[in-house]
Amino acid sequence: MSVAKPVLEYVNAIKTKLEFRSALSTAGEMLRYQKKYIHFLIAIVLVSILRSYLFTQEPLYTAQIIDQISGAGYYDSLQNLLLKIVLSLIGWGVTNFLCVYLCGYTAQLTIRDMRTRYYDALQEKSFGFYDTVGVGDLISRATMDIQMVDMFLRTWLNVLCNAIFTIIATFTVMFSMNLSLSLVSLVTIPLVFYLQSTLFISTMPMFRKMQLIMGRLGSYIQQDIIGMKNVRIFRQEREMEEGFKQAEEIYVETAIEAGKIQSLYTPSAEAALQLGIAAIYVWGVHLILAPVPVLTIGNIILFTRFMMRQTMPLRDLSQMTGGLINSTAGYERVKEIIDAPVDVADHPGAREIKIATGEVEFRNVNFEYVKGRGVLKNINFVAKPGEKIALLGATGSGKTTLTYLIPRFYDVSSGTVLIDGVDIREYKLSSLRKQIGLVLQDVFLFVGTIRENIAFGKPKASMAEVVSAAKFAHIDEFIDSLPDRYESIIGERGITLSGGQKQRMTIARALLANPKILILDDSLSFVDARTERDIQQALEEAEKNRTTFIIAQRLSTIKNADRIMVLENGEIAEFGTHYELMARGSIYKRIYETQFLDKAPEEILREGWK
Repeated sequence: MSVAKPVLEYVNAIKTKLEFRSALSTAGEMLRYQKKYIHFLIAIVLVSILRSYLFTQEPLYTAQIIDQISGAGYYDSLQNLLLKIVLSLIGWGVTNFLCVYLCGYTAQLTIRDMRTRYYDALQEKSFGFYDTVGVGDLISRATMDIQMVDMFLRTWLNVLCNAIFTIIATFTVMFSMNLSLSLVSLVTIPLVFYLQSTLFISTMPMFRKMQLIMGRLGSYIQQDIIGMKNVRIFRQEREMEEGFKQAEEIYVETAIEAGKIQSLYTPSAEAALQLGIAAIYVWGVHLILAPVPVLTIGNIILFTRFMMRQTMPLRDLSQMTGGLINSTAGYERVKEIIDAPVDVADHPGAREIKIATGEVEFRNVNFEYVKGRGVLKNINFVAKPGEKIALLGATGSGKTTLTYLIPRFYDVSSGTVLIDGVDIREYKLSSLRKQIGLVLQDVFLFVGTIRENIAFGKPKASMAEVVSAAKFAHIDEFIDSLPDRYESIIGERGITLSGGQKQRMTIARALLANPKILILDDSLSFVDARTERDIQQALEEAEKNRTTFIIAQRLSTIKNADRIMVLENGEIAEFGTHYELMARGSIYKRIYETQFLDKAPEEILREGWK
């Protein structure tokens, strides 16, 4: 199956039409974020009223100038009228600036709240959530989707107030001057608004689809770049390129379709406006040439300018209507993550509890990622304080899942996990996890200094503590060889370090927090035999008075474990010391013989196996 197929399925599934009624309902919920900034919204409305009033003044003064010059030729008040025009334009500019600024300011405060809530929601989600949602999709929601909401929030009130108050102000003046000509100008205004609204409502979802396609293609390209070595190893360049081209073709087709709609409605709205202006000229001249003239030339110019000025806020209003669909679609995607249930959270009554001894007990524990598919079944054991438990088993046997239940990255489906005899659900999550050190096989380092990475779990750690942790993990000599030592910058994901160096840094990070319980998930898989031996010696000291769980595939890594647990199909198949399991002659012995069959007895003895 083509790796591009999921991208194509996603692209084809995007809806190009959204229900406007549903968009209005979602917009109401989205705008509730602005309730706390109601004082800014009121200020915007008040300033908008003044702006609309000033918007009508310049055409009025201009019409008076035209009538005076074309009539009796009076110039006495010309200077005064010109001054009024300048002042009204300055006033309009100032009020317009205030409206735009306040709208943008309020939008940024609102988006800050929304983005913070989205980020907080991501922090609350359990591992189970991240097992099913792609990173690229989450980033797209936090950037592109919130950006669409931002674009709507920064314009909606300004556009709405401008349209309403400008139309009220201009028609008030027009109706006060001549009723019949005002009714003529009204004929084409709804048509212009309809054509403009249809244009934006029809094309905005298409532009939205284009943005979503580009967002998904961005993730696709990122995946291609990250996996470029595999792409070339398996000679899949052509397939990856074909997948990209097919999705891009859909993008181009959508863009062309949107262009067709624009080419149809844009000139239609402009033509309707020009017809309206022509109708004003025809009827206005008729009124001027009537036996008893009821209009002047300045009045006709005033009506046509007012009509043109009405179309601008109507155009913005119709564009905002299309933008409403995009913003609500984006908000729905953001809201979907915010409202996603949190599988693992603090239970009512959870409290800060200090782990005293580090005893860990699994009591009748069952766990399943998907209902009906058990991953762990009837797990029962007790890890005594300071004991080192090694976990062995085939891939998928449940080793990592078992250890993830201890810090409550997942919650058990049934049964109980206890630490020091207390159900871990009685611990506050923050209290529980800060007392458990975890070193993953999938090493992750942040962009920053070596010191910042080691002290990630304990940011206020002293330099002496950081150095001590580095020595325990046998990474101090390498760090000292760098020009900036602990202040050396690490590239993204620790790209400048070898696999073994990265793993030793994560071990140092875990030890610095001085956890009572330590979990090592195949954490020595990338180090050589000598380094493994050095780290093991250091861990021997670090593991004193700590309950330690070690997941490993190499028996040499767990040779000093107090007891060894062998998992098979999610169940404990064997549990005991090395000698007890060897004497039993079952699964563990077969694993042992498989790994050491080709070694001479003296070599096995030299590695510590009796």
